Amino acid sequence: MKAEVVELPLFPLNVVLFPGQTLPLHIFEPRYRAMIQRCIEQDTPFGVLLAQDGDEGPHTIGTAAKITQVERLADGRMNILTVGTERFELRNVRLSDEQYLIGDVVAYPFKNNEEPPKQLQSKVAALLHRYLKLLADLSGVEFKVRQLPEDATALAVFAAIAMQLPLEDKQELLSTERVIDMLSLEANILEDEVFTLTIMSAAAPPPETDSNFVFSAN
Repeated sequence: MKAEVVELPLFPLNVVLFPGQTLPLHIFEPRYRAMIQRCIEQDTPFGVLLAQDGDEGPHTIGTAAKITQVERLADGRMNILTVGTERFELRNVRLSDEQYLIGDVVAYPFKNNEEPPKQLQSKVAALLHRYLKLLADLSGVEFKVRQLPEDATALAVFAAIAMQLPLEDKQELLSTERVIDMLSLEANILEDEVFTLTIMSAAAPPPETDSNFVFSAN
């Protein structure tokens, strides 16, 4: 079946957004004020794509963002809160009359035809717990994970959001089509990160701060 192509206003940013992830944004450029205002009026999402340097244009795999809260400022700027909904693949792009990008996109859902082994899911969950504990030890910020998702797709996405990684690594995770491949990649990344953080934790003095940061799968 041929994928349905839909039109989506685009917001290239220095961020990688995953489905289910919240993203606060400060909107100040006139073109993006016009774009966001249109999305608000029509109750439609916009697409978030990782920007690239130079003339390459943004990455082609992104996530649709739904606006959930709006704070309007006196000078026309806006503070908005958004949440990622679903991944998409960019096929074509053009400029709107207001000079923001509009893309022809198709849905890029996570493929989970091959159920990931429970052993792989357990490995990612255990490594993620260890990873967050080590981050807490080093930073003094306590990462409280209330409960990790049991669903393979939800776990893969949650891990991708939780890990503090370079943007290109985040983009690689977002672009991975199959859940089993995403979990395998995350297991490899987490093994390396846990190894590095373990060495850093052993050498670092105790942090002085005592803050809390809560991660929730909900």
